[in-house]
Amino acid sequence: MKNFDVVVIGGGPGGMTAGMMLDQMGKSVALIQESQDSFGGVCLNRGCMPTKSLLKAAKIYREAKQAKKYGLDLSVAPINLHNLCAVTNCDLDNLRTMVQGMMTGAQITTFRGTGSFQSEHEILVSNADGSTELVYGKQIIIATGSKSVELPFAPCDGQYIMSSDQMLKNTTMPDKLLVIGGGAIGCEFATMYHSFGSEVVMVEALETLLPREDQEAGRALQSAFEDQGIKVKTGTMIEQLTVDNGQVAVAYKGVAELEKFDKVLVGIGRKPNIAGLNLEAAGIKISGGAICVNECMQTSVAHIYALGDTIVGPMLAHAAEKEGQLLAMNIANGTNTPLEEAAVPRVAFSCPEVAAVGANASTEGIKTFTMAQVPNGRSVVDKVAPAFVKLFVDEKSSVIVGAIIVGEAATEMIHEMALAVENHLTLGQIGKTVHAHPTHSTNVVKAVQNFN
Repeated sequence: MKNFDVVVIGGGPGGMTAGMMLDQMGKSVALIQESQDSFGGVCLNRGCMPTKSLLKAAKIYREAKQAKKYGLDLSVAPINLHNLCAVTNCDLDNLRTMVQGMMTGAQITTFRGTGSFQSEHEILVSNADGSTELVYGKQIIIATGSKSVELPFAPCDGQYIMSSDQMLKNTTMPDKLLVIGGGAIGCEFATMYHSFGSEVVMVEALETLLPREDQEAGRALQSAFEDQGIKVKTGTMIEQLTVDNGQVAVAYKGVAELEKFDKVLVGIGRKPNIAGLNLEAAGIKISGGAICVNECMQTSVAHIYALGDTIVGPMLAHAAEKEGQLLAMNIANGTNTPLEEAAVPRVAFSCPEVAAVGANASTEGIKTFTMAQVPNGRSVVDKVAPAFVKLFVDEKSSVIVGAIIVGEAATEMIHEMALAVENHLTLGQIGKTVHAHPTHSTNVVKAVQNFN
């Protein structure tokens, strides 16, 4: 049995970051990564990066079809998903090479397979070649990520009813696509396939898109989607999906008539990928399908930690990466620095983009201000709708405690607000900062300066 200071189970953004930092700090580290993926986890292989590659193609295609408004006369051919997937795979191969290079440069012992607890310190590694071996970790980090949630009455078949993982490999353009779920995953795929030319219908069980965010912003996004031609049905439940003769018949709750689609994307969320870890053998407590941790990511067993999508919190690659950094420093230095969760940006790369940070609802002592669709020079020349900006501010101190932006470049603009939330900056401090002209970011400073 091989002994290590730290064993990391999972090589995604959180696990890989923690492992590499601990290695740099002089710890002996083992990292167990499932054989189906390269290092980088879901984000690199089946999440953030492939979707962003396809969304970039969607943006270019969408703008090419709208070229006349820029004074250009362009013609575009129908989308060839085989070609797009080939480019995306090339992008991913380049990123995998970069990540592998980083891992090769580290003194980390890597295992390609799965890990399961045999005791509080022992992990059984089931390697891709069928062999097994025990490893001992003085301290252990669980970073196994998450997997797509399926509908209990209609499991994904990979052809007609599809998870986001499966949809990323799809090479058949649907004439009509149903997107179930109005969160970030659903909004991004709705944008993508509508841009590619599919008729898209979105269904969300709750009352607004992005239901975990501010409802006013969710309604603004829905309005923008509907202006583009995406049909949005909020407050709507799916009762049944039936595959028949190459189509999916969809039954909505309370509606007698069925609606037929070529494909259905189930984007109703993700859940911790912890089923095969044999957590009981180590005495690790779980609740609601997630690993229980304290604010410093320590589980019910003092020397075992969990981060990223395996615990309750933001299921975001950048959150997991930051948690990995903090956890590595805490383990190496004996500190107990928690993640400032309020300062983690939440983003959807839809069209328009949505980005939020900090507070997402008005509470006692928090005053809000909305600046909706105020034109600026950059939005005029870019020929896009000006940004919707909503601020959440502490009434007594004028400290910015949250913000949400809907519009072009929102996922870049949000970082100024994240800095404000992290460092408890006031309206006055942001308002006196010079913003370059013409930029979309001037919408943020206008909102700050006009807050009342």
